[in-house]
Amino acid sequence: MTMKRFRLLSALGALAAAVLAFAPGCESSEANDVTIAPGHATVSKGGSVVLSASGWGNFRWSLSNNDIGVLSATVGKRVVYTSIAEGENVQRVTATAIGSGATASTSSSSSTNATTATIVGYSASAVITHQ
Repeated sequence: MTMKRFRLLSALGALAAAVLAFAPGCESSEANDVTIAPGHATVSKGGSVVLSASGWGNFRWSLSNNDIGVLSATVGKRVVYTSIAEGENVQRVTATAIGSGATASTSSSSSTNATTATIVGYSASAVITHQ
């Protein structure tokens, strides 16, 4: 591929991206970023952690395993997760934007240093490690 053709294709790609970004009815994916803080936490039986979601108006919360923990609410921007099980378990807490239509498939960072989980899409998950 010649350098002129490469530059032309690059310019066309940038122009197409700009047109799509500002076309009526199109939204930037940044407007749909859902963030949960903290993105990872560790709790013992009876321990709790406050989770906050942002990036959308309101959220529906769900658990990957209802046998090891409970949520204080299923709708809202903040919930309290409480461990009800002993032993080593991993819980995934998901916040899905209400009214978002489709839900993006998401996974959270497994890094113990992560403080937030940000996913481009309509939902995000935090990981709760039980000890």
